[in-house]
Amino acid sequence: MIPARRHIIPLLGAAALVGAGVLAAGCGGADGTPASTTKAGLAVYDAQHNVVNLTSGPKFVIVLPEPPAGARWQLVGQENVGGITLQGMQRANGGGQWTFATTGAGSGTLEFQQVVAGSDDPTDEQDYEVNIQ
Repeated sequence: MIPARRHIIPLLGAAALVGAGVLAAGCGGADGTPASTTKAGLAVYDAQHNVVNLTSGPKFVIVLPEPPAGARWQLVGQENVGGITLQGMQRANGGGQWTFATTGAGSGTLEFQQVVAGSDDPTDEQDYEVNIQ
């Protein structure tokens, strides 16, 4: 019985490491899982769920945190992302929800920068990988 225990303990340790790796890979929405879904069925993505994997047709929402007073979020380089169009944003300062429609196959990175009024230097950035099939 003792010799079998020598083999079981390393196997259990290896299984624990593999399980932890699978859990880590699935965390943070890196697999394209949205943070939530709206009542209308739109997929919602946030800073922890920043990979968008969708088929062409549905709309999706990116939620950005409310910027501090005097700052706003802006979308940078949307023209480098194929397969989507901006439908609108919820607040004039760029906080809240940004809604996009998927228009066809394409991919790229949506980059949002937070800037303070009167400055061109970003104080914060959030990137979203977009893959539309």
